[in-house]
Amino acid sequence: MKIIFFSSYYPRYLDAFYKKKPLLSSMTYDEQMNALRKDYFGDWASYLPSFSKLGAEPHLIIPNCKPLQQAWAKENNIKWDPKNWEYSLPIEQVKKIKPDVFYIGNMFEYYGEFLDAIKQHTKKIFGWIACEIPAGVKPVQLDLVLSSLPLFVERFRNDGLNAEFLTAAFDAAILNAIDQRTIQDINFSFIGSLTRAHSKRINMVKHLIDQTDLEFFGLNIEAIQDERSFFKRLTTSSIYKKRFRGEAWGLDMYKILKRSKITFNAHIDISGSYIGNMRMYEATGAGALLLTDGKNAPVKLFKDDEVVYYENIDEAVGKYQYYLSHEKERNEIAKRGQQRTLSDYSYERTSKQLYNYFEEYLKK
Repeated sequence: MKIIFFSSYYPRYLDAFYKKKPLLSSMTYDEQMNALRKDYFGDWASYLPSFSKLGAEPHLIIPNCKPLQQAWAKENNIKWDPKNWEYSLPIEQVKKIKPDVFYIGNMFEYYGEFLDAIKQHTKKIFGWIACEIPAGVKPVQLDLVLSSLPLFVERFRNDGLNAEFLTAAFDAAILNAIDQRTIQDINFSFIGSLTRAHSKRINMVKHLIDQTDLEFFGLNIEAIQDERSFFKRLTTSSIYKKRFRGEAWGLDMYKILKRSKITFNAHIDISGSYIGNMRMYEATGAGALLLTDGKNAPVKLFKDDEVVYYENIDEAVGKYQYYLSHEKERNEIAKRGQQRTLSDYSYERTSKQLYNYFEEYLKK
């Protein structure tokens, strides 16, 4: 079975990654791809080793990585289209591979005409959707939709789509790439984004910065409104900007989680009472104690002694303060959470389930 895992990477991540490795853009396609895979950004690259072990032929396409795509075009004698390369080159790659399965993530800008073109060169198109579908976008080309949110699986099925549940996962190889002697020198961290889709998260992060020593790594700290007077804002920096520690991507993100005694999580607003975002697996897998919402979730992916659940901001503050001062209990819960992730939410296990879905729906 030939499978293409298709995922664009955040432009800010790609810019930061290539700045750290200034010679990388002049290297071969394989050398660039290997470097990107070893940085463990996102999750798509982590499927490749497991699918190879299952006897499949997996490929990863990162359509918006310009130096990577330029190298592929040069090595395959494909004309570079300066206006449309993000769409034209992936189509050429798919033509060359001729996959049985084309598996696309949440890049809705590649739906519509692009997937119509891809459909001519693959047997089935499957998609991963764990967010709201933008207005005007219809996933009509997808033969199967997978999601980590049961709410979405039910919604897709009600809309007449084939849909299945699949949890996210953690790549144990990351632990070999992180120095296990790393000291936990960050008491309390939050890694993530603050957008209009995260109103609950913005409010909670604001209160945690006000009431604890939370350190913020990520995007849009400006989303937190500084409520001081105009004069005070002019004369002194806000506490929120002082707690901002910069962006964290790929392996750097996992290193921060490894350094964190406790890390905070709050799901996107649309998840409702359901939980299961990537942070739950990333944090527990890296060995941090996860403080997360979902105390009353209908489906709990972790037991109460594997992560710490909170119901509201006051409970989150109280539990942070308690576990910061109770090291033995904190470490025991973090260890159980990590063991659960490594045993039940590994890519080896998730890949088998995904592979079975591919086999099942290829027959339909």
